[in-house]
Parts: sequence; structure tokens; C-alpha cells
Amino acid sequence: MHALGADSVLPRGAAVTDHILRAAPGGVHGLLDAAVLGSATLTPAVRPGGGIAVLLGEGAEATPPGELGRRCVRLRQVNVPDSLGDHVRLDRLRAQAEDGVLTLRVAGALPPEQAFDAHRLLEAGGVRGHLVLQFREEDADG
Repeated sequence: MHALGADSVLPRGAAVTDHILRAAPGGVHGLLDAAVLGSATLTPAVRPGGGIAVLLGEGAEATPPGELGRRCVRLRQVNVPDSLGDHVRLDRLRAQAEDGVLTLRVAGALPPEQAFDAHRLLEAGGVRGHLVLQFREEDADG
């Protein structure tokens, strides 16, 4: 992770807020919750005026409004399918990946008949990167 630009790599789990606050006393400006930890868990680690972007799980309505209000932390649900038809945005991401601005991590490529195995691996956790289903031979060449 450090090779990808991370200043700190912290373990996830029930004590994640404590780990964040040890690494950044006073809290961080923003967090991206891609591990479905929830804003109730993460809010204490965000400094007032900061924000949490949630990729999966809860929406703003599921957030305890009292805690967020006291800390002035913004919550934003990010819904990837909202951008599926945005070809300009997707093309910009493609160009950034090709130019090395974004680093892609592929943990493995599997044939479609192993899709069930890919889901099982993801649900088990610990996969570093994306699992790709390879439908055609030319997909391996990029």
C-alpha cells in the first residue's frame, strides 16, 4: 500500500477508529468507507467539517443524525452504477489508468465458470485488488 502512495496502512475491524486517531490525532479530514464499517463507527475519527463517503451499505437516512450534527461531519453515499452511462467520466478514468495516474490492482483473472469461486473469495475478505472475470482470450492482452 505504501507503494501506492499511502502514508499509513491501518488494520480494519472494530478498533479501526482507535487506529485512525493514533495515526491522525484530532481526526482526519475525510474517509472513504469501502469496507461497510458504517458512519456510526467512523464518525469519531473524522474531524469537524470533514466527511465520509460510503460506497456500500447505509445511506444518509441510516446515520445517527445527532452524532453527525454535533461533529459537523458530512456523509455522502457514492453509487457507482449512477456513472455507468457517463461515457465522458469513464473515458477520463480509462485515460488516467493508461497514463499511470490511477494504479489498478488485479488480484487475479478467472474464467466465467469460476465466478462462484470469485464471489466466495471476495466474501471471505483479504483479497488485495480486483478479481476479473476473463470472458475472451483477448481480454488477457488488455
